[in-house]
Amino acid sequence: MITVYLKRYNTYMQKKILAAGISLLTICSLTLTAAAENEHPDNAPDIASEYVYLVDTGNGQVIWSLNSEDRMYPASMTKLMTEILAIEALSDKDERIMITPEMAAGLFEANASVAGYQIGDEPTVRDLLYGTALASGAECVNALAIRIDGSVPAFVDHMNRKAEELGMHDTHFVNPTGLHDGDHYSTCRDIETLFSYCYQNEFFRELLGKRTYLSTPVASNPNGIPMESTVWSMIKDLPVPGFAGGKTGFTYPAGRCLASGAEINGMDLVLITGKAPNDPASAVNDAMTVYGWLSEHMSRRELIPAGDMLAKIPVIDSKTEYITVYSEESFSRDVLDSEDIRVTADFPQEITAPVSQGEHLGTIRVYSGDTVLYEYDFELGEDISYSRLVHVRRILNEIYSSHPYLCRGAVLTAGLLIILLVSRITAGSKRRRRRRR
Repeated sequence: MITVYLKRYNTYMQKKILAAGISLLTICSLTLTAAAENEHPDNAPDIASEYVYLVDTGNGQVIWSLNSEDRMYPASMTKLMTEILAIEALSDKDERIMITPEMAAGLFEANASVAGYQIGDEPTVRDLLYGTALASGAECVNALAIRIDGSVPAFVDHMNRKAEELGMHDTHFVNPTGLHDGDHYSTCRDIETLFSYCYQNEFFRELLGKRTYLSTPVASNPNGIPMESTVWSMIKDLPVPGFAGGKTGFTYPAGRCLASGAEINGMDLVLITGKAPNDPASAVNDAMTVYGWLSEHMSRRELIPAGDMLAKIPVIDSKTEYITVYSEESFSRDVLDSEDIRVTADFPQEITAPVSQGEHLGTIRVYSGDTVLYEYDFELGEDISYSRLVHVRRILNEIYSSHPYLCRGAVLTAGLLIILLVSRITAGSKRRRRRRR
């Protein structure tokens, strides 16, 4: 017997074959219906943002996509990269960094957001990270950049290397703050990649969820600098259970932007929006509208339970009697309440040996209505050999099953002939012994 296991690892499927106590990885293929550039859920609410990308990072399912691969200006969502690079590079969060003229240069003229540190202040790394995350402070960003790489241009090179490493292939940074530059761009999909990477870090999640923060005392503010999250300050009247926080962004060319996350109805959601109207709360309102709608109309549903037997396929003319296909882990999908989801298993009634490794074994399909959402192709991970003995036994069994009375008569006749032959041989032997006497 050969057992094939359908096993899920986060956003993709793998299949295992277990035979004679040896684990062999199958050669299999997974075909997913590609998410369209503009993927819009049925009955989704109207929002103002021109760029949208909503994904469940728990299973990789794209729920909403609007111009998500088009280049856009990320504005202060850029600072997500600064935050994660600083978190990773600076292990001592209590280290103090002096604010220098280089760190503050040009920020007033550019009308950049600042946390409030003055030249000569010595905030800690932790203070600067909270100043970046909550107050979107450009002086905090520059201070971290210069501390890590010695200069802002060197840090920007670092940012671009990290973006390429993460697979953000349509992103180019010119500065660490997100101030507008025509050559400073990204896409919603790339920002989602960055946000999801950041979200794996515990300290980043702490920054994201913090509503207020008071810095350590500095020369310009002996009582510390109070800070409030631009995101959390806007949703006091629009709370959504499970909202984890986010990072806003704004320039006039970029419009209002937001990168945010939430855990709703079992879904691990990341939502990136861009170019909402210039009303300061427009991007946050869009996010709350989307998350609120999801909490009422969508949830993660188990479609294939763990341990479910998907198929049991007899094998003809082989010592391997059958192949069984199981789901080793459950497989889930985010489903609208109104969505008609079904799973089909298309496997042959039987397989005749010999069968070579790599031959197609069967297919699991997940449908929404008549649309195929996912298709999992199973290919055999080892050879199944032909057995002549099993083949002959099968032929004899088929003959017996088709003509039982004839077979019984033939067996009886053969038995009688054998008995008669043995009797004649025995009688002849006795006569020869008598003659010798």
